[in-house]
Amino acid sequence: MSHPTSPPEGPAAIIQMLQAAQVTAILNAGIQLGAFAALAGGAGRSAAEVGERVHCPARSTRILLDALAIAGLVTKEADAYRLTPLAEEHLVPGKPMYAGDAAGIFGSPMVWSAMSRLAEAVKSGGTVLAEHAETPKNPFWETFAQSSASMAFPAAMALDAILGDYLASRPKARVLDIAAGSGIYGYTLARRDNVELTLLDWPNVLARTREWGQRLGADMRRVKFLEGNLFDLDYGGPYDVILLSHVYHHFDAETCLALTRKVAGALGRGGRVAVQEFVSSPDLSNPAATMFSVIMLAWTRKGEAYAAADYARWFAAAGLKAPSIHPVGGMPTSWLVTQKS
Repeated sequence: MSHPTSPPEGPAAIIQMLQAAQVTAILNAGIQLGAFAALAGGAGRSAAEVGERVHCPARSTRILLDALAIAGLVTKEADAYRLTPLAEEHLVPGKPMYAGDAAGIFGSPMVWSAMSRLAEAVKSGGTVLAEHAETPKNPFWETFAQSSASMAFPAAMALDAILGDYLASRPKARVLDIAAGSGIYGYTLARRDNVELTLLDWPNVLARTREWGQRLGADMRRVKFLEGNLFDLDYGGPYDVILLSHVYHHFDAETCLALTRKVAGALGRGGRVAVQEFVSSPDLSNPAATMFSVIMLAWTRKGEAYAAADYARWFAAAGLKAPSIHPVGGMPTSWLVTQKS
């Protein structure tokens, strides 16, 4: 028999893949119940002690903690459980690098239902869900705005560094954040006094965007809100910077080109467009992008993760320059930054 830490072989490897959904469920339960907060600080605690803190029976708490130990998030010595360094840093609420809020996205009912019908999506060529990414005012986007901060903040800081000198060179910089969600990207740039920010999204989502602005201490006197469908609205402009984070992968190539032309039309002379995306590669060198396309297959009608060459082609057709590509440290995404020719 192989050592428990050895990679499985033969049928056991297939069984482990089929059980991967259990890991998502285990992690999601630990986050929802507060198990990681109950174990924070390094002191070993029994299942009964943790159960008392999270208001769950000792037996079921033990089963969950044992599973979290198998997942590598908890250690167990005798009857004492402790968080691993990974869990201590990224799964304890309030920590600077907390990532548990992403469970609201990847562990959401939307993802569960979409993945359970993936075979149907493959057969039909796209989502079979009644409510999907393009459903007007889909409440999932409110959840996304609430749950994406751990992914948004590192990318926002990276974007701030990329565009900092350009923004500083403008007496006044007008920024449009399309499909803004939380608004964290736009709000981060708007910490500069010369930035005027417009945030575009569905009206139900912008309620969450406003909450984030208050939470982040944004100067709301320099913030405007544009409600509605990103394809139908008049963006106004001209803007110095237009942001599109995780927008393109929801649509087919023809729609992406049309969107790019619309964006370019709202951009001022010499203005910048910044697109954050999972950038795919034909040689599968970005596994995260490849796997993300599966989610898009199940959740959108024609979306997927696109290659850098696709963006370069759309930008060129819209009168924009070839993009510079800036990977976001510690994340599977990149910023593609272009400007008006």
